[in-house]
Amino acid sequence: MTRRIAHLSDLHFGAEDPAVVAALAQEVAEWAPDLIAVSGDLTQGARHEEFMAAMEFLRALPAPLLVVPGNHDMSPYNLVERFSDPYRRWRRHVQEATEPVFEDAEIAVVGMNTARRGGLYLNWARGRVSGSRLAIAEGRLAALPPGLFRIVVAHHPFLAPQLNPGARLVGNSEPALAAFARHDVRLVLTGHLHIGDVRPVREGGLVVAQSGSATSVRLRGTPNAYNRILVEDGRARIIPRVWQGAGWEDLPSAA
Repeated sequence: MTRRIAHLSDLHFGAEDPAVVAALAQEVAEWAPDLIAVSGDLTQGARHEEFMAAMEFLRALPAPLLVVPGNHDMSPYNLVERFSDPYRRWRRHVQEATEPVFEDAEIAVVGMNTARRGGLYLNWARGRVSGSRLAIAEGRLAALPPGLFRIVVAHHPFLAPQLNPGARLVGNSEPALAAFARHDVRLVLTGHLHIGDVRPVREGGLVVAQSGSATSVRLRGTPNAYNRILVEDGRARIIPRVWQGAGWEDLPSAA
């Protein structure tokens, strides 16, 4: 049976385009997905009102949600909170988990939190797959029933997109991809760069799909976009949808 997944990323409420938000809500509702996977950066600055607006939008969509945080979803203003309890606002407005799991009779989706609260460097937007988080993800993947189409959702990219080959990748990307392949993960969904990209990682069927920014005005040379994903007979077809100012249109399928 076909499963429909809408992959949204980088909503950046607080820097959103209201016209795109309204058009995307209608678009997703009409397509009627079985799951909406959101790969982080719901907000621009992790303000309470931004989380509230983002979740009002997402919860109005007619499908279950699987949402992981991005680097913008920890406060850049309240540093005490960022370092002592970085997901306090996330828990209040979104959900308790930062690494949720979704499972039905056809698919299993494992969320991974790649955001970091900070480090001894200026760019706190960097992401990393820590050893502990990878071990948790591997345990969850290993515990899944056989035969399900397995998907991982994270914020930071595991491969550089063709339009930005020098992009910084999530830390420990290669060990993570190798672990995903061992556990028969077939699809990894990410964002962060605001650039769409879909391509295989290596032999064995693992595909990485990045999404552009779904609703933000913070565009990086590409339009607002999201991915439609159709899972059927052990394969995924990814259809990027881009905003053309008056409606959404398909780009050629890449997988």
